[in-house]
Amino acid sequence: MLNRETGRQLTSFSLIGVINTLIHLIIVTGMVELLEVHPIPANGFAFISANLFSFWANSRWSFQTAVTSHRYARFLIVSLAGLTVSLIAVAISETLHWHYLIGVLISFIFLPLTTFLAHKNWTWKNLQ
Repeated sequence: MLNRETGRQLTSFSLIGVINTLIHLIIVTGMVELLEVHPIPANGFAFISANLFSFWANSRWSFQTAVTSHRYARFLIVSLAGLTVSLIAVAISETLHWHYLIGVLISFIFLPLTTFLAHKNWTWKNLQ
């Protein structure tokens, strides 16, 4: 069941996710289209940049906790699982000769709720 605090956290997490998605998209498309970097490493660099922003913003606003290395290690593990899904989606889209952004879009559709639940129930569990 969704209580008031979880609802607030999910709302904040979602808003940060929209900003994070824009950061990711701007970086990956800029690197691919302007710098002619292959989509897989461009997506990896975009992930690192967006991940650091997301951890900081979610620590501050969604879960209202201090930024610590222990929390970031947990956050990074969940995020790396998401990155794996994202990289696989881009690789599959390239294998099928689709535009690389289709793979990025697929990961943006499936990852947000899954990562919220993992972060709430593990990354920040008993650390709040």
